[in-house]
Amino acid sequence: MLSSDISRDDLLILLASMGVVLPESSKLPVEGLNKRLGQTLDTSQDYSNQIDTPVVDPWTFPLWPEGKSLYEATQRGNITEAFTGVMSQPKQGGLSSKEDTFKEMRQSVLTMAYAHDEGIREIYYRDKDMRWALYVRILDVYELKNGTPLFFLVYRLEKEMHFDSGCAHSKMSDLERRMILRLFRQNRKRLDPKQLEDPKKKELEKIGLYQSFVLPLCPIGMKSLGKLTDPGCEVCGKKTGSRCLQCLSVLYCGKECQRADWPTHKQACKSLKGGKWHKITLSHFAAGLPFQTLMNRLDSGNGVSLRGDGPPEDVHNGKMFLAKFQLPLSSGSTIPQRMLVYDRQRSFSLNWERNSDPVLFDEAARIIGGDLKFYRWMKRTGDYTFEICIDRSPIPYPVW
Repeated sequence: MLSSDISRDDLLILLASMGVVLPESSKLPVEGLNKRLGQTLDTSQDYSNQIDTPVVDPWTFPLWPEGKSLYEATQRGNITEAFTGVMSQPKQGGLSSKEDTFKEMRQSVLTMAYAHDEGIREIYYRDKDMRWALYVRILDVYELKNGTPLFFLVYRLEKEMHFDSGCAHSKMSDLERRMILRLFRQNRKRLDPKQLEDPKKKELEKIGLYQSFVLPLCPIGMKSLGKLTDPGCEVCGKKTGSRCLQCLSVLYCGKECQRADWPTHKQACKSLKGGKWHKITLSHFAAGLPFQTLMNRLDSGNGVSLRGDGPPEDVHNGKMFLAKFQLPLSSGSTIPQRMLVYDRQRSFSLNWERNSDPVLFDEAARIIGGDLKFYRWMKRTGDYTFEICIDRSPIPYPVW
């Protein structure tokens, strides 16, 4: 029998393929990694924004309009993918690297959309050695918010190959099979019980066909990555409740783990403790400035408005936190005049003007160089005043 389990190493690779890069030394247990994968799959479906009910009854949504391109509505991307054309490259199936699994999975959902547009409801995803096939039949497609399609389907894993000429065929790696089955099972649990208990649908289960649904899969934006890449306690990976009081840069679940980690953390702690702190003043963005709307190269949405009417809330309660400093893409060879500054939670997105402190600003721009961004530790000292430790780069380097 084909296994559906995913090893710890593969869980880390799958998460990384979605942009959720956790260090190999992460202490998160397998249970925690599986939970993180489930959260990431939901984020890639934009689930919470598309479905606001605890159970899903596809019949309550309107059917997909006849003649409207399902393939076009299923396509998702970001700035990086638009420039590289990564999603237009052929699907590799069993020849793909594990690091490309999420891209391959997104292409599998696009295959469903393309097949449906061509009048084909059945798709076989098979491995390169023809040892198994994942059979998917699209029962119906429904329209959610903003023209987002919901594919209502049945699926079955088959070991005997009997492909019909009227079906679509596609390639799939073993790791993608495990991952897409994880998604199908995750969404299946959300179906309205009356769907699962319907006598006609119960008959399908007798021949191994299980109901589920899937939404279009999109790349994970930076705001979501900031939450999903939280590694938890430095020692055990559990939910954190305290910081190292000397440097405030490392999180622990409690004093026992903090004491156990001190021999390892000691050097880094002392290094940060000796960093140089400088006062900076930030401000809201005026209309017409380059950063008036924040759009990260990995974000697939319409951006987040940066204008505000008052000082942002101090969600860090005066404690040290990491912030991202970002130069405009249009800086080029000219001297930049401002930077965008925001924290991982997006509790604030403010502007740092060069004329507020030209010497410090130019030093920061020099360190940033061609990367157009860097991350530094900050502390809130007032409504719009902060302190930045400019000469200490965080380890490991963040990805949000």
